[in-house]
Amino acid sequence: MNPTTHIIKPPAHLKDDDLVYFAEHCEGGKFFNPWRNVSPGSPIDLLKWQLSSNPWADEKQREEPLQPIPTALDDFAGMPSPKVLWIGHASFLVELDGFRAVVDPVFGGASAFVPRKAPTPFDVEELPHVDAVLITHGHYDHLDRASLKRLAAEQGSDTTVVVPLGLGSVIPDGFERVVEVDWWTAVDFGGVDATLVPAQHWHRRGLADTNKALWGGWVLQGTHTLYHAGDSGYFGGFEVIGEVYPEIELAMLPVGAYEPRWFMRPQHMNPEESLQAFDDLGAAHFAAMHWGTFDLTDEPLRQGAERLQGLVREQERARDRFHVPLPGGSVGLS
Repeated sequence: MNPTTHIIKPPAHLKDDDLVYFAEHCEGGKFFNPWRNVSPGSPIDLLKWQLSSNPWADEKQREEPLQPIPTALDDFAGMPSPKVLWIGHASFLVELDGFRAVVDPVFGGASAFVPRKAPTPFDVEELPHVDAVLITHGHYDHLDRASLKRLAAEQGSDTTVVVPLGLGSVIPDGFERVVEVDWWTAVDFGGVDATLVPAQHWHRRGLADTNKALWGGWVLQGTHTLYHAGDSGYFGGFEVIGEVYPEIELAMLPVGAYEPRWFMRPQHMNPEESLQAFDDLGAAHFAAMHWGTFDLTDEPLRQGAERLQGLVREQERARDRFHVPLPGGSVGLS
């Protein structure tokens, strides 16, 4: 399959203030969020965080890791499409209208310094054939070259990798093609469009490449519409994405890696903000991600998912619309 691309234009009814989410976002070879400056945090702030006490330190020592579902792939194969399978963290296997993709596939640690706390439900070599690999951004917990090398060796000869601008050079050899796209660029996979949409985040993989690559979320649109947020702080773009795609049936949204708020708020949502993002999107179903897998921040690994479930109960929302699968758990929409 040789996918083509096209640009999504802002709807005619969009408010003038919301056109900022379609505005220029690269200057001098560096990308930025045109609605708000978001940076990795200064070395002083990072040191302040690392030297501060963690109120959940004892709880984290006692926490048991998530256990994956051993029948994950069989369960997934037996479900009608559209459907998604949570591999862990931000990694999903997605199937829609005969098109299959894996988003942010990470099957090991987030780096040499961030080991995986919850085992994967299966090995990368066991993945069913995927038409595409979709990457949201270049941080190591979302773009893992080791996992991609294994995937390329297994099935890369007829798989397309789609990445935000600036990330193509990071993708290992062995895939049929690598396509770099900007925000609001749709890649047509023959009936299913994969569109990179804005997120409030930033990029860095090394000491000298800060924001030299773009970041974003993904919308998959065929007979159904699915959304994967990637990493993002809460921002007005969620409402705009919902305006452009008014029938999102499933939103895969992060609920972890958010403490301390004074440091993480611009780049990572807490469960309350993710719930507001869900409402802004106008989505029908919520699938929780970005929790339980890597110890990236202060809060316990399960806290985000538990807080989300508590909010759903407190606000008397329909519980069957909110999905918190274990690694290997599937969510279907049929």
